[in-house]
Amino acid sequence: MSHSRNSRRDFLRTLAIAACSGGTAAMFPQLRMMGSALASTRSLTGYKALVCVYLAGGNDSWNMLVPFDTARHDVYADARGGVYNAQSNADGLALGIPAGADVALQKIIDGSDASGTTNQYFVHPKLADLATLYRANKLAFAVNIGTLVKPIVKADYAILANRPPQLYSHSDQEGLWHQGNSVANRVVGWGGRCGDVVHSSNANQDLSTCISISGANRFEVGLSTVPYRMSSSGLSSLNGVCNPTPCNGVSATSVRDNALNALLADTYASDFAGEYSKVFARSRDLYNLLKNGLDATTLVQAFPANNSLASQLQTVAKMIKLSKAQNYAARQIYYVRLGGFDLHAGLMSGGNSDHAALLKLVSDAVSAFWQSLAPGDVDAQDEVTLFTASEFARTLQSNGSGSDHAWGGVQFVLGGAVNGGRLYGNGGGPIAGFPDQHLVAPNNFSRGQMIPGIGVDQYAATMAQWLGVTSPSDLAAIFPNLANFGSSNLGFV
Repeated sequence: MSHSRNSRRDFLRTLAIAACSGGTAAMFPQLRMMGSALASTRSLTGYKALVCVYLAGGNDSWNMLVPFDTARHDVYADARGGVYNAQSNADGLALGIPAGADVALQKIIDGSDASGTTNQYFVHPKLADLATLYRANKLAFAVNIGTLVKPIVKADYAILANRPPQLYSHSDQEGLWHQGNSVANRVVGWGGRCGDVVHSSNANQDLSTCISISGANRFEVGLSTVPYRMSSSGLSSLNGVCNPTPCNGVSATSVRDNALNALLADTYASDFAGEYSKVFARSRDLYNLLKNGLDATTLVQAFPANNSLASQLQTVAKMIKLSKAQNYAARQIYYVRLGGFDLHAGLMSGGNSDHAALLKLVSDAVSAFWQSLAPGDVDAQDEVTLFTASEFARTLQSNGSGSDHAWGGVQFVLGGAVNGGRLYGNGGGPIAGFPDQHLVAPNNFSRGQMIPGIGVDQYAATMAQWLGVTSPSDLAAIFPNLANFGSSNLGFV
């Protein structure tokens, strides 16, 4: 059976994309095998970067942002089994309203509604630094966001086509968040598809627009874009061979090095072997391009120790600083990740891995990253937008000492270009604004699984447009369900 060369190339591209979204991606530090399949070719000016902070496991985000006024707080507390107290209410998941000096640290006002008492909220006590950024109008909250096919109310849920596939499944919902839509079984993500569109504006065409500091991910895989993978400690070198230069502790004429160079220089009858050889060689070239510059790039801002997210964001800050200094790229998309949020038990335990401890890691890391972007250091606060994502929020109702998989939740967006100091979203169902947290509310299922009021498509498309993906045809290709929603841009950036 014979196949055309184009068919073989299509197969190789699909195979490489699928491989790089799974464990075999370790073999492909950098792939840019084909030109963009999207029609857009444009010249983008200035520098912009998106940074995705993925909170893996399903963040219990209804404890990130809580109503401050007594009436709504009472509803929230009742749904969460009461305010947590280790002695008198160990099963409760609610936070108490801050008092005394804590009010100034935690309380925020929704700037979109400057009157009345219903615009008052408070953040988790471990997120006080983020509250400061919110009050400085640099941070915004997207409220009750989740995977959606289209806006729905509770009555629509019974029709299978109205809801996303495999709700409450970690892997499936993470995939849909990474895709930016609720179309099942796609191997590409919205970050990678955006990379397809904007890559032509980057001065260095060998360095991928998408850079992951946390391994393989679907979010950054496009039709022609595959993420360049780094670790939080920087670049990984080959052992026993040149990288290609310098040859530290390795002879340039060693048998091993000569054998590798001969393999890379060979002409292969197999398209797959030939393409792999080119990818491998390109990876070595990128190591040579970045290694010395990255090692020499320093930051004024100190990052907290013993914080894996902080280490990843520190590497992102260095890469942004280097990329700007060397004019490598006009647009970049980064991916970092923090796990541990699947807290079916011990959510309020007070231990080193409970929800409060995880949120402190997030706050400390994000705060240090923001400070590193200031003038005199990376100098990119107005050019970088950081956003969070997580597969779903968790049930308002306690399961005894934790919470279970739910649906709509809260995310935050940070940056100098962010229209901060306010909440964005629709409560879900017929409830506008912040959602009704009664367990029997129209937008809520019996255990507090909130029906999202805004879709991931809208959230992602808002940032894609800021990055430079503005063509209606590009947006429709990346976010095929976007037309189902009332707005394609939520206005937070």
